[in-house]
Amino acid sequence: MFVLEMAIYFLVKSDFSKGILSVKGYAFSFFFWLDLLAVLAMVPDVGWLASNGFSPLDSLAAMAGKISGKSSPVLRMARLVRLLKLYKVTSQRSLEMQQFDGIKKIVESGHFSHDEIQEFLEKSNSQKQSKVGAKLSERITRRVILGVLLMLLIIPLLTYSSSVDDENEATYFLHDLNIKAGLNCDYLGRSISNFRSIMDQLGGDKPFLVALKVSPPRCEGIVPMNFSNDDIIGGMRDDELRTISTDPIMVDGKEYSLSASFNMKPYIDQQSIFSIGLLVFVMIMLVVLSHQFTGDAQRLVLSPIESMTAIVNMVAADPLEDFDFKSMPGTGDYETHIVQQAIEKITALLRIGFGVAGAEIISSNMAVEGNGSACLNPMIPGKRVYAVFGFCDIHSFDKVTEILEDEIMTFINSVARIVHGEVSRWGGTCNKNLGNSFLMVWRIGDENALSDYGGFGKRSAERRNSESSNKSDDYDSARPANSRANVKAVKRSTIDLSRIPGLDLLSDKALIGFLKVIIEVNRDVQLLAYRDDKRLSKGKENGFSVRMGFGLHAGWAIEGAVGSFHKLLSEPAQKQCRKVDVVTVKGSNVPMPIYTYDTFQNQVFPQLRAPKFSALTLQEILTRQAENYDTSAWMSDPDLIQLRCLTTPIFWKTFEKGVENYLGGHWEEARENLEKADMMMASNDTGGDGPSRAILKYMKSNDWICPPSWSGHRPLTTK
Repeated sequence: MFVLEMAIYFLVKSDFSKGILSVKGYAFSFFFWLDLLAVLAMVPDVGWLASNGFSPLDSLAAMAGKISGKSSPVLRMARLVRLLKLYKVTSQRSLEMQQFDGIKKIVESGHFSHDEIQEFLEKSNSQKQSKVGAKLSERITRRVILGVLLMLLIIPLLTYSSSVDDENEATYFLHDLNIKAGLNCDYLGRSISNFRSIMDQLGGDKPFLVALKVSPPRCEGIVPMNFSNDDIIGGMRDDELRTISTDPIMVDGKEYSLSASFNMKPYIDQQSIFSIGLLVFVMIMLVVLSHQFTGDAQRLVLSPIESMTAIVNMVAADPLEDFDFKSMPGTGDYETHIVQQAIEKITALLRIGFGVAGAEIISSNMAVEGNGSACLNPMIPGKRVYAVFGFCDIHSFDKVTEILEDEIMTFINSVARIVHGEVSRWGGTCNKNLGNSFLMVWRIGDENALSDYGGFGKRSAERRNSESSNKSDDYDSARPANSRANVKAVKRSTIDLSRIPGLDLLSDKALIGFLKVIIEVNRDVQLLAYRDDKRLSKGKENGFSVRMGFGLHAGWAIEGAVGSFHKLLSEPAQKQCRKVDVVTVKGSNVPMPIYTYDTFQNQVFPQLRAPKFSALTLQEILTRQAENYDTSAWMSDPDLIQLRCLTTPIFWKTFEKGVENYLGGHWEEARENLEKADMMMASNDTGGDGPSRAILKYMKSNDWICPPSWSGHRPLTTK
């Protein structure tokens, strides 16, 4: 029966798909060899197999008998494990059959519906042992069985025990010969001589028999019966000297007895060596089994948990960083791997949901160290954070939504893919997504980290003086006292961003990131397909094109932006931007210049491809270009050059002169130059120059007459 079961297990519970050498499952596994050992151990117990009459199995039975005789404890252990395994399988099947019969009766009685029974079965299945638990249990069982088998096999070999008490039996045998010899001195002499010869052989190099006394005394001078080696006895400990004395027996009025002393030191030394070996073996077994048990637990459970904790700590320390968790050591298997992947996805969703502004909330609530609460606490004290803020939106989004209806999600996601991808590539992050609008952030740091850059530096002060030189002397005195105090307080607490090292490169990346969005919007095949959509181009002379508005500014996020973004750019980047106006925004009386970067979007941009023999993908090449940015890109990047193809030196000079006259209050000259600049941009997307038209519109609203209170700036009432 056991052989038949092994054969069935071998065929059913084994995977031979990869060949006999790479078989998986029961075949040639640990439990296969254990079952085989248990079956061989049963051979001597089967009478017709162990009998000599069945010649084909005689040698097998003889070999099994030898194994059973020498390793009976090990084989009994193998049998016991085999029986326990069979009992476990049988009891589990019996329990499943009982549950099935009970469910069948319940269904037949009609007390529960089929759906309720199905839900109960699903819950029962979900409570079964996990794969990690089963794997850990299997490995521990295997280690325990191997450990016990090794101990049963090795401990008897390292335990000293004399199979026959030679000296005791020999002494009593000589006692019987002493009585039998009587007065026969020749017989008695040969018996004592043989006894001493045998005892000398047991002692090896050292004498084993050290003293002998035979009673009654007789045959004096003929047979040397009594002797005592006092030199050896004097140097022995009590436990090393064994004296065997027989009980006296009276024969013919004479008392016969015998007393022999033996040197047990060689045997005690040998026993000590075996004891030390046994102790060393037990210590090695404890260390090895302990290492194996902890290794399995570490590999299957503890390392994945530590890896999960490390993931949470990494996200808590820097919620905005996009970590590569796949390369982390200690990844688990089975359920622990699923939990680890879930934590990675949850942290990614938290970054998407809370964004840059919620980084502190994520960090505070996910911190493992400290006395954290089990509840989410979004009420984290705010702090002033400095960053480059970018805002962009899709033009005519309401009309596009009305036309595309349910297809609008594909449209907005196509744009969002480009915006998020380019901004992320150039060092920014998406803070908010509001329908057709995107708020992007290039983080600089909080006020604590930037405290060394407080106040206004020389470079900043020079710019402020030059920008405010056209204001009237009584402008500041005309403000209310409390307003002047508030402005001074803001100035004192403001970080001078122009003093922060490396910020010019970050600002350049922010501008290039938005410019790359403009280019990709006009290059992406999926978005270009909307130009041929008749629904969107209906009623438009030039067809439909995806157009977006962009704005960049630098400042702090709590009370509004402070300072100009343009002055934070590198000098090559500043030369590419033109000053279009000076305005005051709502909530601030501080004049602020506005700059723009000219783009001609109604053109065909060539599709990008990775070099033919490059080992990198196109995305990897673009990412490296962004990471290795330097200011030479403004004059060498083909996309940026193509984007500004309409901005000629003549146009730049004409517009610059018009803005200078406009800010200086000479509106007639300003009107003339700005109208010329507008005509120079007639081939642009809008048929003219947008900034020129905006200033002309404002001057026209004042009947082309500069107001007497003109201070070189105007309030900005619309976005």
